Amino acid sequence: MSTHLYYAEKHDITNIFNLLVDYKNTDLADLYPDEVNAKKGMHFINTILQKGKILLVNDLDKDELIACCMFHKSEYFFSRSQIMQIQMIYVKKDYRSFKLVKTLVDTVKKASDDLPIVLSITSGLGVDPVFEKLGFKHMGSNWRLI
Repeated sequence: MSTHLYYAEKHDITNIFNLLVDYKNTDLADLYPDEVNAKKGMHFINTILQKGKILLVNDLDKDELIACCMFHKSEYFFSRSQIMQIQMIYVKKDYRSFKLVKTLVDTVKKASDDLPIVLSITSGLGVDPVFEKLGFKHMGSNWRLI
């Protein structure tokens, strides 16, 4: 498989939105509401593009968007010290591999200017071991009351 890693631009917003709807429908269907608001989703993606970056991975053989990673600089709630916040990482199920996630995280590291990188996982997919292997320190959990 040949892939292309690149930073998203405005013209990619619709494809990113469609990829994230696929994520919601395949991996998050039991966790989140069925309703999808395209206007809100597109606005969210555009906001991330304005304040940060979105990495995309395209399968060149199938001309298909297979992964994305959204990230931006932020601050701790108690300090002016900056952090790099990974908003989300998603890789389509058939393409998931440690190597691909590592490539995405390594690219974020290069763009982070040595800032601490933080990531919150709310998918319930049990991927903590992957991020521990990448060097992330487990710092708590996300909880949801239904």
